[in-house]
Formats: sequence, C-alpha cells, structure tokens
Amino acid sequence: MCDKIVFNMELLTVKLNVYQLKALLELVDNQLFRMKFIDSRIPGHIAKPEELALATAAIDTLRKTYNKAMGITPHVKTM
Repeated sequence: MCDKIVFNMELLTVKLNVYQLKALLELVDNQLFRMKFIDSRIPGHIAKPEELALATAAIDTLRKTYNKAMGITPHVKTM
C-alpha cells in the first residue's frame, strides 16, 4: 500500500458570495490551526507536510480573494 498522496492539480472555479467566502475562510483557517498545533500533539499523529503546505496555500488564496472582494489592500512593509 502506498502512503504517498497524488494530487490532481486541475484548477476549479467556484462561485461564492462574500459572506459564504468569509464563512468558509473562517472554517478552513480554524482547521489549519488544528492541523498545525493540536493534531501534532496527539499520540500516534503522523505529520503530513505536503497536505499542510497545500492547505496553507489554499487558505492564502481564499484570504487574498476575500480581501480583494472587500477592497482590503495588502500592507507592504517598508524599511
């Protein structure tokens, strides 16, 4: 049995209103927190860094989309 995960990287289009996107973002952000900080402390937990990286990238995409929809511009750090 193979433990390696194979991902189909096909792009999908999903239509959500801004309120649905905000609700989804909150849920997945909470789930990512759980994956990073809670699950790792459970005995027998097997780390899956590839899944964590994909989840982080997905949340970043959702957050950027939400911020754009709300007219929030990213803060650019200057030295």
